[in-house]
Amino acid sequence: MGGGDVVSAAPELARLTLNMAQVHHDAGAAGGARLVYGGHTIGLALSQAARALPNLVAVTAWHGCAHVGPVREGDTLASEVAVERRRALPGGGGLVHLRSLVKAADGGEPRDVLDWRFVAVMA
Repeated sequence: MGGGDVVSAAPELARLTLNMAQVHHDAGAAGGARLVYGGHTIGLALSQAARALPNLVAVTAWHGCAHVGPVREGDTLASEVAVERRRALPGGGGLVHLRSLVKAADGGEPRDVLDWRFVAVMA
């Protein structure tokens, strides 16, 4: 897996979102490494999509989002973003239906962690 974003500040972000589940704050409760809450993973996936598609303005809808594997603090996440459908808007720009498949790696073989389908406005 080449490139990606390292998951950091996991307990701080969980606190900011008022997610108090012990597995996000206590490595012992999580089996040795803190689990990252789902919004953190989605946020990193969106950041990667915005870097891949610099004209992305906003996410307007979700078709679905499946957390297919655990993400732990310190994992490196990398996304593959695919355009599934496009529709031009009358005033310019358009809507794109995207699918982000995210893998995590912690030094071993990358593993699937997120399958997110969403709609974005493009400038």
